[in-house]
Amino acid sequence: MLLRYIVSNFKSIGHPVEFSMFPTEESTDERFLKTITTKAGEWRVLRRGGFFGPNASGKSSFIESIDFARDYIVDGQKSGKGTGVNQFRGDFEDLEGISSFQFMFYLEGEVYEYGFSLDRRQVHEEWLMQLTEKDLEPLFTRVTDENGKTEIEIESRFARNKSKDRMLANVLKESIQEGQKNQLFLYKLYDNGIKKAERIVRWFKNLQVIFPETTVQALPIRMKADEDLRNYIVRMLDKMDTGVYEISVASDEIDFHEFAQKLDLPKEIVDDIEEIKNGIVNLAGRYFIFAENKKKKTILVQLKFNHRLNSKKVQFNIDEESDGTQRLVDLLPMLFTIGKNPTIYFVDEIDRSLHTKLSLFLLDEFACRAEEGDNQIIFTAHDVNLINLNNFRQDEIWFIEKTQMGESTLKPFSDFEVKEGQDTLKAYLSGRFGAVPMIRGLY
Repeated sequence: MLLRYIVSNFKSIGHPVEFSMFPTEESTDERFLKTITTKAGEWRVLRRGGFFGPNASGKSSFIESIDFARDYIVDGQKSGKGTGVNQFRGDFEDLEGISSFQFMFYLEGEVYEYGFSLDRRQVHEEWLMQLTEKDLEPLFTRVTDENGKTEIEIESRFARNKSKDRMLANVLKESIQEGQKNQLFLYKLYDNGIKKAERIVRWFKNLQVIFPETTVQALPIRMKADEDLRNYIVRMLDKMDTGVYEISVASDEIDFHEFAQKLDLPKEIVDDIEEIKNGIVNLAGRYFIFAENKKKKTILVQLKFNHRLNSKKVQFNIDEESDGTQRLVDLLPMLFTIGKNPTIYFVDEIDRSLHTKLSLFLLDEFACRAEEGDNQIIFTAHDVNLINLNNFRQDEIWFIEKTQMGESTLKPFSDFEVKEGQDTLKAYLSGRFGAVPMIRGLY
């Protein structure tokens, strides 16, 4: 579970902003909490967190920072390619051109903190710490000084002296010190099979980032193979009054050239696809499976959404469904997998194309289904109707806005006093909590 995240100097985020999944001490609302047992005692952790603010306030920048850090940790960085970090363009001198990403999280009964800082060329600092009965204590630390010299200290609690993992870690340390300055030491340890690093990286792999344009990879093929998934999505779409009462998966052998002519596909796309001997291609929700054999088969796999119109069964393709239904199809697999893996979901614009009641239903459904597991959801939204203390704890809601310097700042709703019975939506729209757009006159 995510406990805390701090980021600085990324896109619209300049100076450090801190996000926490710890509940505030003042709150007596016990909803949507998970109790975890740590070496420092029992801690309570929130399952949900929501970001609200005007357009261009930095909501997406925050989610994108998670995505960048996750990919950098999980995939590594090719030597000689720099870091690819997208920094704040306001160029604050005190940031010294360095971006920082810091995670505190709970994994398999242990609390860890992992972080790194980098500029556009190389990693400057990196650290992995573990909670003891007293405090967070280092497992390894890495620092590059102003002369470009990198020092990495590996503590015995990470790997015992003369152990196989320690000897391998020392070899990998040398490769970082000698020239692979844009690579993370954690990734090197993971890539070479060191168990403790594998567990940490696996936690980062379970951070799932969903942007407005994100679609579920190979969903028709997954739904064809998993009847439970298909039935769940159908049941939920029917429950949310989309008009869909059944989903079938059509799988047909086709002549790709004839199909390409019907779709009026550009020649460049057809030429690129023709080069594929074995594989899968997605075009507008239709999946083409190519197999190189004597018959050179092309199988078209697509979802068919069944509606009842004038008492007749009518089928629609996914691209013929409303934007809202398509968005639900992309989000519902997230709910289906809750409890199967300790996944943390970051959803940008969860309310896109959805009615307020549907957004609330999804978030309530998540909270209910996540009661027994370690799943969490952090989302951004524009729909201010979601700022409702009947559906959320006050410390689940965060406001994000830009300063006069153009950098995004973050503050929790729990920083504000809300009187019992106060209309929070009205107070928010009136500017009581900030993070609302300022409409300036045109004339």
